[in-house]
Amino acid sequence: MLLQPLFVTAFLIDDFLAENRFFGARAVVLSSASSKTSFALAHQLSRRGGVEVIGLTSPRNAAFVTGLGCYHRTLAYGDLSPLDPSQRAIFVDMAGNGAVQSAAHHHYGANLVHSLSVGMTHWQEAKRESDLPGAEPSFFFAPNQLRKRFQDWGPDGFQERIRTAFETFRGLADRALRVVRGGRGDVQRVYLETLEGHAAPDQGHVLSLRSGG
Repeated sequence: MLLQPLFVTAFLIDDFLAENRFFGARAVVLSSASSKTSFALAHQLSRRGGVEVIGLTSPRNAAFVTGLGCYHRTLAYGDLSPLDPSQRAIFVDMAGNGAVQSAAHHHYGANLVHSLSVGMTHWQEAKRESDLPGAEPSFFFAPNQLRKRFQDWGPDGFQERIRTAFETFRGLADRALRVVRGGRGDVQRVYLETLEGHAAPDQGHVLSLRSGG
């Protein structure tokens, strides 16, 4: 309930990048690294191998991201200096933060060979710079890759691959996340915490609107 829809998106991004041979990149940089879609993608990428998986996150969430074990490196926003700008890289933007996107593009310049926009966890800071160096940012539209794989593998083949991959991911998710259940009275509080970026990364909320909770 909490993870499978997000995992399907992560699975499709990993599949898209691998199908394109990672556009010649040696590193994949993910923003909002503590988000569930990001670390599901990091899990897939790290299992596939062949690229370094780098997570960008806030100092508050750095220990959580490092503890996941699926990122090769964890860096705080605003400090990309440890990354080699001569190395070809892909930027997968889950945060939707214009400043973070600009920093990644300017750091790598022409060596940023692909830039995917996926999420907007930093919706308050969504203003984007135009004419960025490197690859032009493009929106990842999951249904396109899903449609392609349905044609390639058939619905049953696709579902079997998702099932197998998700079962592997469950081990990480069960270790990293705690399910918090609540009722109608918790909906507004949890919504606002998430909206304002205060939600704990190691929690997943399941809320019921029934009066019984």
